[in-house]
Amino acid sequence: MQKTELILIRHGETEWNKQLRMQGHLNSNLSKLGQSQISSLGNWMKNITFDYIYCSDSPRARLTAEAITQFSGVDLKVDKRLREKNLGVFEGLTSDEAIKLHPEVFRLFKTAGSEYVIKNGESTKQLLERAYEFIEEIRLNHQNERGVLVTHGGVIRVLLKHILRISLDAPTHFKIRNTGIYSLYWEEKWMVSQMGLVPHLDDNLLS
Repeated sequence: MQKTELILIRHGETEWNKQLRMQGHLNSNLSKLGQSQISSLGNWMKNITFDYIYCSDSPRARLTAEAITQFSGVDLKVDKRLREKNLGVFEGLTSDEAIKLHPEVFRLFKTAGSEYVIKNGESTKQLLERAYEFIEEIRLNHQNERGVLVTHGGVIRVLLKHILRISLDAPTHFKIRNTGIYSLYWEEKWMVSQMGLVPHLDDNLLS
């Protein structure tokens, strides 16, 4: 029996990733490592068959997706619901800078839970709602097909937690690497089949 599959991929490393800056809806250019990561990803994905591909409208996600579509012949579609969490006043800042500039907002960001809406941003719950709405729409429109979603760490994190029935307020005990690959499938409910694969990178999986 065929099943509906989704391959979730995080974008390549950016300069702000290297600097530990919060990106959100703002963008940062891919670093040299990030450019190498997406090139390796694209070459590896040449051997993976899929029926459709969507990405976030953030340039870092689109460039990552284009590294795949240059070989696949599948048209790339863009959807804003795959954007990273809107981090509001924190975007472009390191944690130390955010604490200095917005101490009370940062305290609430860390302690008030998944429904806390960051000033000028959104909550983790709101992020999940838009991301889950999107994959449900995909499930209904692409039954028994395999698709690729190139997105962001925050999106992948909340979807995995929700599907694995882990509270959004619980600490995250899995790592989401740049160009890491996560697989979901639908058989009466969403299931997680693979987490954090990086077969296209030179280093070993335990590094």
